[in-house]
Amino acid sequence: MCGRFTLYVEPERQLSLFKLTSIADAVFKLPPSWNVAPSNDVRIIVERYDDAVSAVVREAHVARWGLIPSWAKDARIGVKMINARSETLTEKPSFATSFNSRRCLVPADGYFEWKNDAGKKCPFYITRDDGLPLAFAGLYSWWKDGEEWILSTTIITKAANQLKDIHHREPIVVDEKDFDVWLNPGNSDNEVLTEVLKKSNPFFKTARVDAAVGKVSNNSPANIHALP
Repeated sequence: MCGRFTLYVEPERQLSLFKLTSIADAVFKLPPSWNVAPSNDVRIIVERYDDAVSAVVREAHVARWGLIPSWAKDARIGVKMINARSETLTEKPSFATSFNSRRCLVPADGYFEWKNDAGKKCPFYITRDDGLPLAFAGLYSWWKDGEEWILSTTIITKAANQLKDIHHREPIVVDEKDFDVWLNPGNSDNEVLTEVLKKSNPFFKTARVDAAVGKVSNNSPANIHALP
């Protein structure tokens, strides 16, 4: 699974990597975080058709982490939907609609996972071995709360391979060459989309970190410092 991650790199640095057309003002106001937790605001990257320019544009926006399906009666359901299992995306009503046309990338600098070591949970900080940012495969949804529209997102996971000694699930990282296929809102070919999710993750680098990261209130660069 993926229950905590970091997001501290300036959004401008992601313009070229993600080939963004624009960045929403709210993205620039989002403070850096070394302990992003469920229900926090995060960055997402989406593609949509812009009538003004008669073309598909790729934009960075802010969304609440924890997907709220459009049919939900209460926003609190999002707390249970921070992750979506890749194996059942087309079967779950909570995710099927978004998988069909509302896919996104969730940028991160790294993420945390806890390993059960003789009954003690030990946190590890996980990053790409090549130093590039992570681009989690995600879904998004719009939910109306009175007069307000809430944009929310979830991160897709799969059975762990490289990191199975730490946890049995890991988030799916989309390769740069698959961004176009994954983000294209006009692409509803489940077979092609599923193939993107089945591809191997990039090589990861892990470091054991201090247990203080377990508290959401502890939010500083110290969270990602490797223990001796």
